[in-house]
Amino acid sequence: MQSLSKSKIKAVFPLCFLVSFVVLFCFLVGCTGEPKHPIYKNATGSEQYERLLWESIQKKDWTTVERQLSATFIGVNAQGQMFDRASWIDFLKSAQIAQFSLGEVQVQPEGPDMKVTYILNLQAGGPVSASSGLRVVSVWQQLKKGWILSATSMTPIQGAK
Repeated sequence: MQSLSKSKIKAVFPLCFLVSFVVLFCFLVGCTGEPKHPIYKNATGSEQYERLLWESIQKKDWTTVERQLSATFIGVNAQGQMFDRASWIDFLKSAQIAQFSLGEVQVQPEGPDMKVTYILNLQAGGPVSASSGLRVVSVWQQLKKGWILSATSMTPIQGAK
């Protein structure tokens, strides 16, 4: 009787080893966290989309910028000028963005869409520069093919006096 149970154990051991290996492998693959270099296809939220958009602007990747803007996009710059999609891209092209940072980011769902508010600090030349930062409000719209930016407004933040 004992020899029978030992043989069963010996037969089951390789199977247990295999199952343990598969479970460990799946756990390790699933725990990789966020991608090291997020792109639009693997972005996890509208804050990441906003950062990716500013990276594209900084890199002067205008094809990607254009692809992320809605056909009916409306933008308002810090001087209160309103732009459509094409003129917004021209406006951004005139900016020489060396560095940017986003702070105080808040994301609020609006049905299937997302509103993102943040403070944008730029080291830039041209018409986008603001010494104390810009308060930005963006609206991202979810489509079947992903997310697109439908509206952005920039308001200058007055420096402390």
